Amino acid sequence: MSKKEVELAELSLLMEALCEERLSTAEKMRLEEIVLADPDAMQFYLNYSHLHGTLYWDQGMGSDAMIPIAAPVSESESTEEIEKPAVARRKRWGLGLATACLLVFSVFALNSLMKTNEAPNLANQPVEQNQTPDDITHGTPENQVAVQSNHTRNIQIEPAKHPMLQNQNVDTVTASDDRPLIATRPQQLAPVEKLPSNASDKAIVTFINHRIEDGWKAANMTPSSFATDEEWVRRAYLDVIGRIPTASEAEQFLASNQTDKHERLVKKLTEDPTYVTNWSTIWTRLLIGRSTSREINRQALQDFLVQSFAENRPWSEMVYDLVSAEGDSETNGATNFLLAHLNNEAVPATAITTRLFLGTQIQCTQCHNHPFNDATQSQFWEINSFFKQTKVVRSQKMGEAGKKQAPKLELVSVSKGGTTFYETRQGLMQPAYPKYAGIKVSDDAGVNRRQELARLMTSGKTDQLARAMVNRMWAHFFGYGFTKPIDDMGYHNSPTHPELLDQLARQFIDSGYDIKQLIQWICLSDAYRLSSRFAEDNVSDNPDDGSTPNFSRMYVKQMTAEQLYDSLLVTANPAQIVTNYSTAWDKMQKRDQWLQQFVYTHENEENDETTTFDGTITQALLMMNGPLVKHSLDYQQEETILAQVLKERSPDTRIKKLSMAALTRYPSSRELSELKRLVKERTRFLTTRNVPLQTAVQQSYQDIYWAYLNSNEFILIH
Repeated sequence: MSKKEVELAELSLLMEALCEERLSTAEKMRLEEIVLADPDAMQFYLNYSHLHGTLYWDQGMGSDAMIPIAAPVSESESTEEIEKPAVARRKRWGLGLATACLLVFSVFALNSLMKTNEAPNLANQPVEQNQTPDDITHGTPENQVAVQSNHTRNIQIEPAKHPMLQNQNVDTVTASDDRPLIATRPQQLAPVEKLPSNASDKAIVTFINHRIEDGWKAANMTPSSFATDEEWVRRAYLDVIGRIPTASEAEQFLASNQTDKHERLVKKLTEDPTYVTNWSTIWTRLLIGRSTSREINRQALQDFLVQSFAENRPWSEMVYDLVSAEGDSETNGATNFLLAHLNNEAVPATAITTRLFLGTQIQCTQCHNHPFNDATQSQFWEINSFFKQTKVVRSQKMGEAGKKQAPKLELVSVSKGGTTFYETRQGLMQPAYPKYAGIKVSDDAGVNRRQELARLMTSGKTDQLARAMVNRMWAHFFGYGFTKPIDDMGYHNSPTHPELLDQLARQFIDSGYDIKQLIQWICLSDAYRLSSRFAEDNVSDNPDDGSTPNFSRMYVKQMTAEQLYDSLLVTANPAQIVTNYSTAWDKMQKRDQWLQQFVYTHENEENDETTTFDGTITQALLMMNGPLVKHSLDYQQEETILAQVLKERSPDTRIKKLSMAALTRYPSSRELSELKRLVKERTRFLTTRNVPLQTAVQQSYQDIYWAYLNSNEFILIH
């Protein structure tokens, strides 16, 4: 056995001893040594602890224990004591991507032409600056917020007024304030150790650059060169609005000589309707997963998020609403977050609330104290006690002709006071008082504990909410955050760039928790502008092997299923792109239905999910002959890109347009020459099989487009 295998076997035994509370002091030190030295061991520790807690609650509450359903709350019921958790005894527990190449010549040509000497398996060649064809038509150009602290927000959305159901003018781009952003490359201001409150965007971006450069110097590495504009514009579109740019959008950006065109594009993207649908989808997935059960109203939750992102509401307000929500699942969509996680004595609600919004994983302390930091079992149950006043009320709805419809759920806070209890590993019952960040909240009957928790989380007195969001957003754009995993920012997991994380969190608070502002800071930084190719001196900067990210290059990311779906629609027909919210909603529903075939939900307490999509045979088959790709390859429908390209007379123009539509770049001269030769050979071969000449030509260019769409360069964000 290798050394790593021996350590993992030892780690498994130590974790078993930890969960049974028979770990000696020496063994505790050894456990800490293994976990802190290896990211894989850290992940094993977290997974093991999470599984242990899941099995404990499944045994104690019953594996089928779901949402606690209560009868409608009466006035007399409000004086009852909160139920103590049941005492439960624990037991010990102990294709490769298969691809079939329909046309070997096309794939071989692309793969051979797209290799780089020191890059990962990423097809991306430099674009020749003087290669823009004359016959391609370019596209036409196109404060602080007070936190609610003493009452519950109840957002009621009227369908007729919902932004998803209204046409909106998206031609005018409005900025959140008048502060100038940086241009192509920021002026290198003098380094500063700490940013002043409400620093300018230019100062913030420059601060990011200096802190990242400090990391390069400390690691003795040279960063990769800047990405080409073709690479950057594709990356920005995918990361900000969740799809690739159309050919006309990309050409408009590439043709611009404005020194601040990067700034202008980022602002334009954050005002695009697809920005709202993209980020509401991302957070719906984070809050309740891609598929939900237990009668959760997914559409109402996404409606709440759509409205919030459309109005650019402060992140603190959105979190306040999600944590303190009251009412039924249809009228107040924010209630669906907690409705999906209130099973098993609200243990899942406790864990996911701290993980998503505070970046801390405390689920491993529900059964025992943390072995090598200050996190204790009591702290988990102190947070959990904030949810103990909450009940779920189910009301049966009647449809037409008296037919029963799916029940409607309502989130109700009951006016109950008193102490809650939890059970230690020794079987003792201990009191747990509602406490957050060292602040104890009264357990009197008249105090709404969830409102108090939401107020404390979003008050700005601690920066944990901001730090967690900054870390998550950084990871979204770079593939890795300042900690790994991004939602485990405890004492044992120090950030890679602590000063940068601290200052960005403080500036995020000062901006009024402005998400668009945070996106602009990240996207306009030098680090985000770097190429994904390795340089001579940064080959070691490869977090995929477990090393610490230094952000000396852009790390390659796989498209999500949602990004691939929306991008394939672009490669078929750009006219399908949403221009207002009313058409966006229908497309979102179709995409969600398409996604369900790839999602598998585990029957555990938090309904964790896996997909059969990313990097699997399912994905390979979908890309080779799935309906979305077939639609892109349909040259008989007048509106498709392929049909329009085939109207061009020049082979050069045809290939260039197909390359721009699929890969957001023009082909290199060698690639163009090779593909023209292959088109001729393929056409000649088909005509010898009695295929009409026109059809043979059409199928040859169809093969080129198919090869582009099935290349690594298309499926990856680089």
